[in-house]
Amino acid sequence: MRPTHPEPFGPRWRGRWIWHRRPAIRAATATRPVLDDPVDTVALFRRELELDVDPSSASCRLWVDGRYVLVVNGSEVARGPVRSDPRRARYDVVDLTGVLRAGTNVLAVTARHFGEATSWWTPVPPTYSLGAGCLVFEAAVDGDWFVSDRSWACHDGDAWTPVPVPGDVACLPLESFDAGRHPVGWEAPGHDLAGWRNAVEIVPFHTGASGDPRPPSEPFGMLLPPVRSAFPGGQRHTAASDGLRRSPGADRVDDPVRQVLADEQADGIWSGDGDIAVASFDLGRIVAGTVVLDVTGAEAGTTIDVAAAEHLDDAARLAPLGQHAGFRYVCRGGTERFETFDVLGTRHLHASVRTAGGPLPSLGLTVQDRHRPRPPGASFACSDPLLEQVHATGLRTVDLCALDAYVDCPTREQRAWTGDSVVHQMVDLVSNPDWSMARWHPELAASARSDGMLAMAPASDFWADDRTFVPDWSLHWVRSLHNLYRYTGDRGLAAELLPVAERTLRWFESYLGADGLVHDVSGWTLLDWASVYGNGTSSTLNALWARALEDLAEVAAWLGNDGTADWARGRYAGVRAGFDAFYDPGRAVYVDHLVEGVRRPEAAQHGGAAALAAGLVPDDRLVAVIARLIDRSRLVRHSWVMDSVTVEGGSTGFVHLVTGYPEPTWDAEEQMVESEPFFRYVLHDGLARAGRADLVAGLCRDWSVFLDAGETTWPECWVGGTRCHGWSSTPTRDLVVHTLGITPAEPGYAAVRVVPALGDLAWARATVPTPHGPVTVEARADGTVEIDSPVPVVRA
Repeated sequence: MRPTHPEPFGPRWRGRWIWHRRPAIRAATATRPVLDDPVDTVALFRRELELDVDPSSASCRLWVDGRYVLVVNGSEVARGPVRSDPRRARYDVVDLTGVLRAGTNVLAVTARHFGEATSWWTPVPPTYSLGAGCLVFEAAVDGDWFVSDRSWACHDGDAWTPVPVPGDVACLPLESFDAGRHPVGWEAPGHDLAGWRNAVEIVPFHTGASGDPRPPSEPFGMLLPPVRSAFPGGQRHTAASDGLRRSPGADRVDDPVRQVLADEQADGIWSGDGDIAVASFDLGRIVAGTVVLDVTGAEAGTTIDVAAAEHLDDAARLAPLGQHAGFRYVCRGGTERFETFDVLGTRHLHASVRTAGGPLPSLGLTVQDRHRPRPPGASFACSDPLLEQVHATGLRTVDLCALDAYVDCPTREQRAWTGDSVVHQMVDLVSNPDWSMARWHPELAASARSDGMLAMAPASDFWADDRTFVPDWSLHWVRSLHNLYRYTGDRGLAAELLPVAERTLRWFESYLGADGLVHDVSGWTLLDWASVYGNGTSSTLNALWARALEDLAEVAAWLGNDGTADWARGRYAGVRAGFDAFYDPGRAVYVDHLVEGVRRPEAAQHGGAAALAAGLVPDDRLVAVIARLIDRSRLVRHSWVMDSVTVEGGSTGFVHLVTGYPEPTWDAEEQMVESEPFFRYVLHDGLARAGRADLVAGLCRDWSVFLDAGETTWPECWVGGTRCHGWSSTPTRDLVVHTLGITPAEPGYAAVRVVPALGDLAWARATVPTPHGPVTVEARADGTVEIDSPVPVVRA
């Protein structure tokens, strides 16, 4: 899709690529240079602007290969950019009107190039002159342009020492900062620039004879504009960049993408003696943001270590799996403040202070919330206070898992998993008037391998090394594309993503048998953390593939791509014809899998739930299949992986991931493994498709087990896992979409469908965002329905 750059910017930049040092070339050939391996590097850049008057218009855009903090006249105005495939990177636009003023102004950028892939960033191959760190900036101020070039002053970020980040599941920010090595006051006018030097302009390799050091340049290609809001007149903004601070007294080009809900204050009790003291702080709930450390009365060289984790084990040590973030701060002496560069998700902060023999300093710890905003305008209420609390808790959970993309959790990984995000997206589409991230994440996750399969976690270390993939996650991604088609009606975006969806679904054809089913699919077939068996021929995987094929056919037909639609319908028909192989008529269940063509007895909720959601269950079976799926007397909660790893603290769960699940320890003939919170969205969708949306409100009460345990966000699993996982938030969507029955009747909400199914509720009311304005519905048990809608209403 041809990008539209916001005025006054265009495809070609005026700003030049700069960095604080020239890239070190290890070798060179006739076709390319080879740089030294990039390292974790921080660089400081500053530029003074002299203005005669307060500008009436001032807008800038910038991008860094890594992360940046932009400070203007001593006030932070932006953090970014959003994570992305570096060859599809998006710059940030920041309104500086009201920030710049008559006189001397200072633009200061702290830029970090991470060197090695992290949970949220991936490098380009070090075969280009731009592959070891770069910054580009330009600002239009009342028609005059100020751009990045060699006139900018730069300085090594010597205060930061690279800290190796564990390259495994838990890959969270770790930072080491020595304030004594940092140039105090460098962001203010008149700073002594002794020891500073001019920035280096980097000429990209293969720019031709012109040697033009301006984007677009390889290996990044065209830098793309920020993601736009889905609504008419929506403001430009950065989709979900870590933070833009609203300029005081000025309208902005950009919506704020860092929202300060409330600073989270940490209070703790210090213990220890001599030169060392330690304290643990409980914030009372999970938070996600930058940690601000205030220090008073410290002697130079005092070292403060702060570790962050979501929970403590019984020995008051940090959580298992190594899932903690943190930082080290070495004091310069006196009164000082430090704020972490990256977002930390935590509930507990564990601090230790080591002095050089002097008195302990006074410390203050604050967590500054940083996540994408949720503007007012959407709401939900009902006759059951428990369900209102369930709905609200899901909102907070998704908010904390919406950083610069939808992440699995802020506390363990911060990876933007391809499949997890479908739940986050669906929650935002019904409860957040800002749809920018709901649009952005499917674009981010459209990162296909050469064979068409999607990466399991785009723009991350897992994507960079392609260690494995999750085939079923691509199927949930196709559902997120279908959601975009239904809710936004954006033909351009749907047309751009449709070929990606078709290729990832065609990937499964290699495993297709004569029976219309896919068999022995390779990769990590995750399905769910529940103990659902997927080896051999999986009922759940086949049903999810069928649902994705149905989704693809509908979007393709809407776009006029009849060839794709016909192919998808044909493959769907094949799955439907062969799916009876999984059905056990004696128990009215769809078993988990076939092994060598033989039906196994294990039958979790997943196969039947996915079959309902895909429309694969014949009408004459619906009553019996649904009755078995929701028979609580037969349901068991079990996870071969998470029960071991996160509950018992053992390692057998990892072994099961590699070698497969052992024989069931429950009665596989009589009992059914229950879906974990993530897969419940498929179950609820299936029940609604089968005409039993009235069951959903009651099923959402299952989340009360978390509230009873004192949780303030939704954990990853019924038992174990992280304490804040966005994929567990489906009730927040379901109470609106299924219980109140509010959905788009036509793409882009050209009409709205309202079909309430309240279950045992006396009443329910919701306001949902649409591109045409809010729709409000209030339904009562007596059948009365009041609707306030800017678009036609369909009642069937």
